[in-house]
Amino acid sequence: MVDQVVFTAFQRFDQDGSGYITGEELTKVLQSLEPDDWDNDRMAELLASADSSGDGKLQVGEFIKWIFAEDPKAIGLGLGRVADYTYVISGCSRKEVNGDYVQQGKFCNHRPIFYCAANKFFLFYWKERGQWQINKRTGSKSCARLKTTGAPHMASGWQVWKKKEHSLRRGFITENEMSCGSPEAKSPEEQIAKAPKAMYTKEYGTFMKQDELFGGRPVYYNEMYKMFMLYVEPLQEWKLSYQKDNTQGEERSGKTQGYSPAAAIWMDDGEVMEVYAFDPDQSLNTAVPEGWKDPEFPHSVESLGKRFEGEECEWVRALALSTSPVLFHKAEPTDACQGQLGDAWLIAAIAAVAEFPNYLKDKIFSTKQATADGKYELQLFDWKGSQSWKQIQVDDYLPCIPRKKNEPGQKVFFADFSDGEMYVPLLEKAFAKMFGSYQELHYGDTAMAFAALTGCMEVHRYGTHLGNTKALTKASSGTPVKWQVTSREGLTVRVKSDLKSTKLGVLARHAVFEELDREGYRIFFKKLEGEGPESGWISYYRAGKKAAERQTPVQWGFSSTKVGERYKKEDVKAMEGDMWSKLVTADEANDLIVVNFEFKGVNAKGRPLYGTRPDGLMPRHVYSVLRAVEVPGEIWEEPKRMVCLRNPWGRCEWQGPWKDQGDEWTAHEDIAQELKPGSKFDGLFWMAWDDFEWCADTLTIVPAGIPVKRAAHEEEDSAGED
Repeated sequence: MVDQVVFTAFQRFDQDGSGYITGEELTKVLQSLEPDDWDNDRMAELLASADSSGDGKLQVGEFIKWIFAEDPKAIGLGLGRVADYTYVISGCSRKEVNGDYVQQGKFCNHRPIFYCAANKFFLFYWKERGQWQINKRTGSKSCARLKTTGAPHMASGWQVWKKKEHSLRRGFITENEMSCGSPEAKSPEEQIAKAPKAMYTKEYGTFMKQDELFGGRPVYYNEMYKMFMLYVEPLQEWKLSYQKDNTQGEERSGKTQGYSPAAAIWMDDGEVMEVYAFDPDQSLNTAVPEGWKDPEFPHSVESLGKRFEGEECEWVRALALSTSPVLFHKAEPTDACQGQLGDAWLIAAIAAVAEFPNYLKDKIFSTKQATADGKYELQLFDWKGSQSWKQIQVDDYLPCIPRKKNEPGQKVFFADFSDGEMYVPLLEKAFAKMFGSYQELHYGDTAMAFAALTGCMEVHRYGTHLGNTKALTKASSGTPVKWQVTSREGLTVRVKSDLKSTKLGVLARHAVFEELDREGYRIFFKKLEGEGPESGWISYYRAGKKAAERQTPVQWGFSSTKVGERYKKEDVKAMEGDMWSKLVTADEANDLIVVNFEFKGVNAKGRPLYGTRPDGLMPRHVYSVLRAVEVPGEIWEEPKRMVCLRNPWGRCEWQGPWKDQGDEWTAHEDIAQELKPGSKFDGLFWMAWDDFEWCADTLTIVPAGIPVKRAAHEEEDSAGED
């Protein structure tokens, strides 16, 4: 009788009769039973923890183990436990790809993501092509791929994106020597012995490995801050803490069972926190000879600026800061990542211009490839002075923090170029030279950078703050943010924003409520009319479909200035026409577009709250707007208006509807196919237009009309990424 019950349950999940349960089938059944309890993240945790074979499917045996688990939480029904899997990639001709890839508590297409901390590559499954891929970020692109729907260690035939022999063209080439080793079966003692000797973070410095253990893992200790780096076994997380306990911690990693803290992905206030493993006894590479030194921009505090006076600095050639330095691979938006300078305005502008293939290489750089002497020539438009194009020479020496005892290699002030492409930090240096010093880049206006890169000095600004310039959020401006429930089933109300928290009831269809607070998808509301609880937390999307609509319109304002002219919010006038149409027109005209977002609330003294908002966005931080697309909806739905953005930090993404790997992409496969959503880790993301315009503060458009077709830099099936 029990066998028949189990078999019947298995058949209910296995809807296509294939003999196994896919992630999509699991999602359909569980969301049909209780859609408000299961989102993509929880579903991925369940599948990954129950899928002992690692092939992304539940066989009958795995299904039975899940159903009859003595502790359901240990197999994915709550905690989403992470297996201790480490795949070893070896034999690849692109040496930087080889390494140990450790399973993370994150997922892509319902399959676990593996991360190699040593080279910052991800190993992940891409469903559209039925293959495992390796790249610097998860998404459609790959620099290595393996065609299989099973686990990566169970198949062969890896292909690598590289230059073809006797040809200038690049493509995927089969490498018979490349392999993915099966999950390691090492004893805890072996893994403890193999754990790195030291850890380093920019925020706290060096943590040295101790003889003692905590949570079955090595303990690392920071002498300066008297701080520990410990493993919290019940939570499967590493943490930084001043005390050895299981609850408190300054920062925490993502879920992992790895024996190295650097094998996990760390987050700090929504940002990726870099944690490096290194050997303190390792010597620095000094093989790169001296190059040309620019006498007009000396390697001194004069070029850094007074705010860096007293800072230790060592000027190191860019050629020595990467294992495979080049000037250009394939200049694209994701190349531009902000370093320690406060020049998000500049990096966002570079990212937006890099959306136009070869523009920077053809128009800005007179020098087209890396040089042995490190001398580079560029041209920038001098909008502040002569208002003409100006030739600028720079050397490839970049300001670095010198290595000290028990610290890894040099850390840098400038824009990141971990993939070896030097054009971004060299372009940043050219701006520093034109402005007078690196310090002068600390604050600026993206329109200034656009003018220097394109010669266009006209700036159009559109604001959503019309009529209340002192309001820090629309919710705090005195105008209630009203919504109405549209889902026939209503919306489940919970005590907290957590999907696992206690249910209070259902807010019925047509109920009207006021938004008081939000966290990603979740809204804390006060009911104004209709049936249901008076207040609580709800999700305004249900199983990937929109379940509530805003009733409060957004009023946009407009102003037009020249670069360098002071911009005042009080000069903004009521805008005529439709803002969406203006944005689409600017996108189609190859204009340059950036946006910043509002503060989310105030503190006890009435001052704006800085730091990452609960929805993942950074207030007053510049984001590049890369695309504005209207995708036809299903027969009974309105077309979807979608905006693609990128954070120049390469992190801090939108965590609301249509986030990377969100349920919406699964529920709207046609839109997913059209827009090809990508990674959680590269700063690139999509937002629905109604969310975008509600969160936006100022949208800036520079009508440069770049004479190169805008491209998404997406990989075709026959192309890859350098």
